[in-house]
Amino acid sequence: MSHPLVEKLLHLVHLMRVLAGLLLLVAFSWEILSGHHLQFSHNYLTTQLVVCLLFLLDFFLSLATAPDKGRFFGRNWLYLLLSIPWLNLVAWSGVVLPRSLATAVGMVPILLIVMAVYILFDWLDRQRIHQLFYTYLVGLLLFTYLSALVVFDFEGGNGPLRNFGDALWWAGMNLSTAGSSLTPNTFVGKLLSVMLPMAGMLFLPIFTTYIIQTYAKKQGDKH
Repeated sequence: MSHPLVEKLLHLVHLMRVLAGLLLLVAFSWEILSGHHLQFSHNYLTTQLVVCLLFLLDFFLSLATAPDKGRFFGRNWLYLLLSIPWLNLVAWSGVVLPRSLATAVGMVPILLIVMAVYILFDWLDRQRIHQLFYTYLVGLLLFTYLSALVVFDFEGGNGPLRNFGDALWWAGMNLSTAGSSLTPNTFVGKLLSVMLPMAGMLFLPIFTTYIIQTYAKKQGDKH
């Protein structure tokens, strides 16, 4: 059984991971919305490095306290892979990546934000609505927002997506499967135009099923 001090440290690291994930999202958003579409700035690279190091600390601390280390590693190896600051390693190597490839590499730690936010909502188990609803809602909003950021970054303000508002509208309409009249010009934008409706067809039934089950359970409790 883990030492109480270690448990408190692990709890603190989990909380810091949530805040770090949100910080990384803000830094990534600022980097794209500031209009610089060539290379990531030094400030962003520094922020990403600090966040990734915190994620790595969380992983190895959790690994050290896990009763079955082999099973823990087998279930969380992807977390470890995503926590590596790949963009910083590339920058230190002196290799200059095209912005499109650098954006794809820089997006890797962003995937951890959903996991970090889930930890926060997992603590809200006494809310009126189950934390799964909050996790679903935040996940949906984050997915839409990140998709808009990526397509806006690749489109670069050219073509039909002239600003971030257009990109956000485009992402929301495609995710809702209603479709948008705005058509991106880049390969990444066209790829997202296909993937977002597919994701929407997965997101929306989950939400509908959850609401129906929650309503049915409340009706059953009344009787």
